[in-house]
Amino acid sequence: MAYLTGFHAIEEALKRPDAKGVVLVAGSGPRIKRILEEAAKRSGVRVERVEAAKLAALAPDARGVAYESAGGGVEPPSLDLDDFLADFDKDSGTVLVLDHLSDPHNFGSILRSADALGIDLVVVPSRRAAKETDAVARVSSGALAWVPVAVVTNLARAIGTLKDAGFWAYAADMDGEELWSAELPAKLAIVMGAEGSGVSRLVRGTCDAALRIPMPASAHVDSLNVGVAAGIFLYEVARRRRAGN
Repeated sequence: MAYLTGFHAIEEALKRPDAKGVVLVAGSGPRIKRILEEAAKRSGVRVERVEAAKLAALAPDARGVAYESAGGGVEPPSLDLDDFLADFDKDSGTVLVLDHLSDPHNFGSILRSADALGIDLVVVPSRRAAKETDAVARVSSGALAWVPVAVVTNLARAIGTLKDAGFWAYAADMDGEELWSAELPAKLAIVMGAEGSGVSRLVRGTCDAALRIPMPASAHVDSLNVGVAAGIFLYEVARRRRAGN
């Protein structure tokens, strides 16, 4: 059974109109009070008082409260890629493709950035990717409940589908063009690679070009954590969108 244990994650999951399940409560305090108030707004959510020992056995990371979801909020809102593209009618948009990230903390931080910066969709593979949902939900501060995610069986094929729909695919790669000076298309798919190995050769071969974050000469490291790098890429795209460039 999957449980959410972070205060933010539970609150955001309960705000979804499709929220269903049970809130297990063994503690008190203002944060838990807000969670109970949110739960009371949803007819599909019930509250159950439990002993602290029982809650600790079911959800060891819980701080007095946990949410066992029977609806949305524990998994990202899932979309079929073809359905997303069929309904996508904007002249510009940003899709983030994650090439087999394995660390749930990186995935969570990227979802938080994606939500804050208005990314339209995140695409992830069905195999060899982060699946520890509670950790993802906690790190994302509840963004897991809101960011649409398309789970695909073949990333290279998915990128081809995006390109057929008018998106240009740019891989994050140390040999790419500098992000600050690159011209970015209106419909953009940014491809971020796995921790350590980066974008795989097969996936890189389907991309139209590559971009890199330039590092100053004074830097003692030559790369950034993928969660940090994704945030920089997404912020730069959002900044240009807002500036009308």
